[in-house]
Amino acid sequence: MYTIGILQLTQNLDDAVHGFKAELTERGIHAEFHYLNADGNIDQLAKLANQLAEKEVDLIFACSTPAAAAAVKLTQDIPVVFTPVFDPIGANLVLSMAEPGGKATGVAGMVKAEDKLNFINRLLPAIQKIGMLYHTEDSNAIVEVANFRKLNNPKVQFIEIPIKEAEDLSNLPDILPNDLDALFLPIGKVIEDNFATIVYYTDTLEIPIIASHAPNIPDGALAGLVANHYQLGKECAVKAKQILKGASPSQIPVDTVKSPEIWLNQFTAENLGISFSEDLKEEATEVFE
Repeated sequence: MYTIGILQLTQNLDDAVHGFKAELTERGIHAEFHYLNADGNIDQLAKLANQLAEKEVDLIFACSTPAAAAAVKLTQDIPVVFTPVFDPIGANLVLSMAEPGGKATGVAGMVKAEDKLNFINRLLPAIQKIGMLYHTEDSNAIVEVANFRKLNNPKVQFIEIPIKEAEDLSNLPDILPNDLDALFLPIGKVIEDNFATIVYYTDTLEIPIIASHAPNIPDGALAGLVANHYQLGKECAVKAKQILKGASPSQIPVDTVKSPEIWLNQFTAENLGISFSEDLKEEATEVFE
């Protein structure tokens, strides 16, 4: 029997863990799991990673970029499988997506900017001006904003709305440009943690939110094209089995989100006077009433 450590930053990623364990069982891998959760405290991750190393686990499944970074920094040569890390190269977890080159591999949680833009155009066909609200100290947000800058789409104007700290959101009505058709929220912990404040103001201003963080959609965003964390966990289990059977993570490519899901909030749409197209509703994985 194998021994697998699970290192998690928050419970928001429980679905990835469930998918990981279910797929390992499906593939005939029997393991004892040691599960440690930092409850959102990034500073605890190094200590927790060391605890897993002391248990001499055969592999660490790391959920989130900080968890993966803590596991990779261990001096012990314990292989790491990660998800839903947004930018594995930028986080110094791998040398390249095709050939990671170290002791870590996994599945990146990034939904391509091109796919998100196509979704936005389908969601709001008349959209012309969209704000992009992000935290300037969040590395994931910076990567996503940079990816959107590279897109060539003369139809939609993206207006960057950077904030330096969470307190800036209390002045959101003052910092939002006039005549926005929608507000896009890139991945980012400060934005996600303060979503209630954001949606309070955007509801008042009747500005729809397009979210990147799936839990924000049932909480009031209009819609989002998001990764299925359960599926990401299953895909990580495939890589974990390869490693447990002797393969080197350095040679196992890092995958990206293959089939992002459409999530829609019908209640929010009705409050904003927005109608979803029939084909969008048919394709949606989740429609929240």
